[in-house]
Parts: sequence; C-alpha cells; structure tokens
Amino acid sequence: MKCPVCGAPLKGKRCDYCGYEDRMPVEKDISLNQIYCQKEELPGQHVIMDNPVFKSPEVVPGVSRKSKTVALLLCIFGGGLGAHKFYVGKAGMGILYLFTLGLFGFGWIIDIILIATGMFKDEFDLPLL
Repeated sequence: MKCPVCGAPLKGKRCDYCGYEDRMPVEKDISLNQIYCQKEELPGQHVIMDNPVFKSPEVVPGVSRKSKTVALLLCIFGGGLGAHKFYVGKAGMGILYLFTLGLFGFGWIIDIILIATGMFKDEFDLPLL
C-alpha cells in the first residue's frame, strides 16, 4: 500500500518518509467504499504547518527529499561508481554501476541526461526536488 501524500510504501498505518499517519478507525463491518468515502481530503501540493497529519512540514507531497543538484553533481563526478544511485536510495543499481563502471559508460551518460531534464526518480519513484 502506498502513502496517499508522497507515494512511498506504508508500514502499517504510518509513512516513514513523510510522517503521514492514517488515524481513521477501521471497523470490520465497513466496506472499502465506505472507508474511502469517510477519509478526509489531503492537500495537493501544499505544505501545511501544525497539521496533525504531517509530522515533517518541510516535506512537499509527491516530491522527493533528495536534491536534483546534488544528484547531478554526484552523477557527473562519481557516476561511473554509482554515487548518484546510492544517494537516491537505489543501492542495488549503485552496486551494479560500481562493478560495471556506470553500465560501461552508457548508463552514466543516460543518467546525466535524465537528472538534468528532471526525469530521474528516487527509490520511491518520486521526482527529485
């Protein structure tokens, strides 16, 4: 199940990424349609201070906490070793880049282009900020 705020996977009723908590009581007699209709609406692209739903006011819903600029610099200077992949939380791909020198240079060049154009995503499939 994904967090309705940021899209990261939920652990139980809590998102470790943005701090969202689903506080609605679930009864056994209620169908999924009734639960969906009873949920309160969440804000779109707004950061709301002092809202009990959000534990981290610096989190923008639907956008990664990782920096696009840092990822681009890591990719340019350490892309052959997978530094940018490790930075965004993709450790498996980082290890692959480490042993293949950035997928023989092709993956490294493609990632530079993806990061520069804003199409590169983090481990939760969220675009970099």
